[in-house]
Amino acid sequence: MSKKVVFFVIALIFTVSLFGYFGRDGGNGDGGKNMGSLEEVNAEDFNVLYIGHSFGRVFAETLEDYAHAIGFTNHTQYIEMGGGVSGAPDALWEDDGHRENIKAYLDTGEIDVFVMICCSIEFMKSDFQSDAAIWNFTTYAVDKNPNIRIGLAMPWKDLPGEYENASEYAANSTLDLWPYWVNLSQELGADFPDNDVFTFHHGAVAYELREMFEAGELEGDVNKLQGLNNSVFTDAKGHAGQIMIDTGTLIWLHAVHGVEPLDLPEFTQWNTDIRVIADSVLNEQNQD
Repeated sequence: MSKKVVFFVIALIFTVSLFGYFGRDGGNGDGGKNMGSLEEVNAEDFNVLYIGHSFGRVFAETLEDYAHAIGFTNHTQYIEMGGGVSGAPDALWEDDGHRENIKAYLDTGEIDVFVMICCSIEFMKSDFQSDAAIWNFTTYAVDKNPNIRIGLAMPWKDLPGEYENASEYAANSTLDLWPYWVNLSQELGADFPDNDVFTFHHGAVAYELREMFEAGELEGDVNKLQGLNNSVFTDAKGHAGQIMIDTGTLIWLHAVHGVEPLDLPEFTQWNTDIRVIADSVLNEQNQD
């Protein structure tokens, strides 16, 4: 099979398997839920702007609390959210309202970190080679905030209940997209050499937690795959349960503030040491 055909097959798999994720109702009913007003942006704060969908928003929200708890008291979080497909970089750039809201934050010149999340339709349809919207946003961000850091986040595959087990769920998932996402980040970094461009895969936590759950390694913390309480996912869509939120936020904390999970105190609310899970995920990403 030729490389071109292989790419086409992979793209088709992702387009189909993530269709619900990119669907018109791909959010969780709160597509307009943002965080922090433009008037609050303060030069004395460490200002982090996240733009994207609900598979990133909850971690951005929690990141502020975690950062404050461990001493980054000036961390201030801002969020411009679009549900599902409307939260992808290309959709946010093409939407006049979202684009101008995001530009307004960047126009302050006080944004320290700017995080976008996969995946634009262009990225999916270009054999995972390009995403012009990420370059458009980055160009604007750097022009207004010369020292800004740019983060590219990778989520997990939605609709987990449609897959029989952890192995099937992880197959043809965002784990396979990850190397292409890293390549895109490296290309972005090459085009903006004076800025720190970084990437992280908090979505990998979902695959790890599901595998642990099925192996009986989350007993006392998780008693079902999906549900409102004590679950890996809160609903059929695959929104993060609390243990995934806490573990995934450690990935964000490492990406934004450089904090090593194992340097943090143990999370006494969990029988499972989620620091070890986060550390394992980060080590796997560093080896890629």
